[in-house]
Amino acid sequence: MLDFFYNIIIFPITQIIEFSFFFSQKVFKETGISLVFVSIVISVLCLPLYNVAERWQETERSLQKKLKPKIDRIRSVFSGDERYMITSAYYRQNYYHPVYALRGSFGLLIQVPFFIAAYAYLSGLEAFNGARFLFINDLGLPDAMARLGGIRINILPLLMTLLNLAAGMVYAKDFPLKDKLQLAAISFIFLVLLYNSPSGLVIYWTMNNLFSFFKNIYYKIRFSHKNTVLFAVISAVCLLLIYYILAVHKGNKGQRLFIAAAAGFAALLPWVIRFIKKIKFLPKTGIPQKRDMNTVFPVFLLSFLTLCFLAGLFIPSMLIVSSPEEFSYIDNYSTPFIFIINTFSQCLGFFVLWPLALYFLFSSKTKYVLACLGFFLCAASLLNVFAFPGNYGLVSINMQLANGVGHSSRVVFLNILIIGVFFLLSIILFHLRFQKFLTPVLFVCLAALFGISLVNIFGINSVFSRLQPFNTAIQKNDSIHPFFSLSRKGKNTVIIMLDRASSSFFPYILKESPDLKEIYSGFTYYPNTVSFNGYTLIGAPPIFGGYEYTPQEINKRDEIPLQIKHNEALLLMPRLFSDAGYSVTVTDPPYPNYSKNQDFSIYDDYPEVQVYQTDGLYTGLWVKEHNFNLPSISAILKRNIFWYGLFRISPLVIRHGLYQYGDWCSSIQGQKLSVFLNGYAVLDYLPRLGEIKDDEKNTLLLMVNNTTHDGAFLQEPDYLPVLNVTSYFPGPYNKETEYHINIAAYKRLGKWFDFLRAEGVYDNTRIILVSDHGSQINYVMKPFPSMPSNIDNYHPILLVKDFNADGELKIDMNFMTNADVPFMAFNGQIDNPVNLFTENTISIINKEKPLYIAVSGSVHLEDPLQTRISLNPRMDYYVHGGMLEEKNWSKVEE
Repeated sequence: MLDFFYNIIIFPITQIIEFSFFFSQKVFKETGISLVFVSIVISVLCLPLYNVAERWQETERSLQKKLKPKIDRIRSVFSGDERYMITSAYYRQNYYHPVYALRGSFGLLIQVPFFIAAYAYLSGLEAFNGARFLFINDLGLPDAMARLGGIRINILPLLMTLLNLAAGMVYAKDFPLKDKLQLAAISFIFLVLLYNSPSGLVIYWTMNNLFSFFKNIYYKIRFSHKNTVLFAVISAVCLLLIYYILAVHKGNKGQRLFIAAAAGFAALLPWVIRFIKKIKFLPKTGIPQKRDMNTVFPVFLLSFLTLCFLAGLFIPSMLIVSSPEEFSYIDNYSTPFIFIINTFSQCLGFFVLWPLALYFLFSSKTKYVLACLGFFLCAASLLNVFAFPGNYGLVSINMQLANGVGHSSRVVFLNILIIGVFFLLSIILFHLRFQKFLTPVLFVCLAALFGISLVNIFGINSVFSRLQPFNTAIQKNDSIHPFFSLSRKGKNTVIIMLDRASSSFFPYILKESPDLKEIYSGFTYYPNTVSFNGYTLIGAPPIFGGYEYTPQEINKRDEIPLQIKHNEALLLMPRLFSDAGYSVTVTDPPYPNYSKNQDFSIYDDYPEVQVYQTDGLYTGLWVKEHNFNLPSISAILKRNIFWYGLFRISPLVIRHGLYQYGDWCSSIQGQKLSVFLNGYAVLDYLPRLGEIKDDEKNTLLLMVNNTTHDGAFLQEPDYLPVLNVTSYFPGPYNKETEYHINIAAYKRLGKWFDFLRAEGVYDNTRIILVSDHGSQINYVMKPFPSMPSNIDNYHPILLVKDFNADGELKIDMNFMTNADVPFMAFNGQIDNPVNLFTENTISIINKEKPLYIAVSGSVHLEDPLQTRISLNPRMDYYVHGGMLEEKNWSKVEE
């Protein structure tokens, strides 16, 4: 229940604070300046609330002053019940109720949620730790700038209190002594609360008090056009910021444009509001009549309810229903519904509670404007979600978009143009008093969103109910126990599928780290390698089963369900090697039994095959051993699904600014590392996870690893996980997370290879490093004009070291595919290998004819009877003789 109230009251404010802090850090690169900026932003946003509070308090003080003489006479003459009855009658005659006295405390009450939000966010902010600002050595600690004997005294809280008292004195100059004492008491309460707080938090609240001091002076000054002067000052400051961002600052262009646009909006907003008030927007009288207000409020409420259901229910349910397994059994939560409930409550506060609070605080004229604005925001958001969804690819469990965020200038301009039309249309509809016709339209939209969300929820529940028997929650390991073995005297075959490792990056990796050529001695790199699909579900089976499990070939046996054929591919190498007497270990097979949650039941009939889940198993131990303070996956999701909803309802022009390469405007360090470490920890622990034996038992280790799947920035030159990356190699892809995770994987594996050499098992080990597909963003290879999809996506890594191979890493330009892996693994170890399921010989003869590359291709995991991969020949290609030249690619339909 406390979480619910926090989400609807405090969370919206914390996100505004965090958003302001994040972007000010991007601009100023200085934590102290960012604090000042955040304080100004929050103070400006609170001005309308303070103005309303001031009017209410002034009304209360005037009324109390008017009633006081008669009340004093009543109290002097009467007592007991008689006094109460007469006083109550007098209040009723003057349309007053004692509860109205609370209006005098409204100015204090509105500070409470803002104080709690600032304290919740700023008090534990990692960016404060070690940060200096002016005469403060560490913003993460109390300032302790003075000493009295052996006692350190914090000066900043005292300065904050003096400013608070000064602001109160200006504000309460003509108030009764009681009110002045109340303000002084509040100042000392804040002194007690914040005295031992981090100096960063105290600076924030000190700046708030300084702002209040000047605000109170401004309100006490009496001169004409003072609002015009204030608006001019605000606009001038915003214009100076725009000049600094565009002409002086040298940061990311997209971020600079986003901040400049936000500053431009802030500069124009006061003048736009003044203009709207002057034009004939309201009915002829200029004051909405009661009948107008009766139709305005339903439009206001339904508009913001629709926004709430759109961003808080529809979008999260659409996200989770696409892959309920990935959002199940995360940390201490089993059900994925916790993330929908959490996001909906956050949006309830952001789009309903706070807008309603603002609505009821203001006058009828302002309510009219707010209702029009709400309808416009609702209409524009629906437009952005359904007409401009964007092509961002899959969304990973740490809320990373596979294709990133990018839009053509034409589409962005069209989006802005239509939003502008919607804005003008909203004003016209309200001017013509058509709001009563908008209510049923909004109600239909709200009902449709709720209905679709309900269908999604039932779909999520259906998948989740099938998962429960497997109890897929991962039991985290707090220690290392070897689960595979390698032999010093026998033959070892190690096959590691690095999910989504891109071959296109590898030449640049070698250029940056030439020492890898020696570390990978005996290896051959095959840059002319193609994969058959751009996603794991279809791209991985050829690695495990060979050419009979490529998309085109797997569809030929259309009398057998795809699920069975997929399981055949996963079982082929483990069974053939175990039948040949090898000790076989398999880890993290992709989608066994078409399940995303590691349904190992397909191996139940083969006890000689040892199967383990490693992904995510050692993350907690790694974090503990390296003293990391990382946010949990569930905490990341609870915040970022809300931001994903904001992202989807936003105009295209600001989506990149909201996404921020997967940071989602969060200043919390280590967001991307949480998922990355699930795979990286396994590679780092490989020397401890394997046991070296002196027997002659041959072994097979068939491992899948996700280190190269989820992007994160790492610290060069060793590309180690750190909370704050301070150095980037000056290469062409130094600011691409996918490059970082690729080089990190090769460096970690290189450490393991050094370990194998030291243990005397490197030479008698055949090692194959391969990926199911490449990068889903076209980073490196020049796009082929005839291909609608990026070529990097079909460019998997293939690195092979044979038994007793040595010498510096070699490059072989022969045409290869990742379906060559089974043949290479069996070569020289199992004579004439035959597929146990089809009784066909395992070979690479298929490579001699054009290969069908499925740019299209989809599989419905929930349909166990599906027998064919859905392919679209108009999208797919044949490739023959090599994948690096455009001439070798041809459309299937041609």
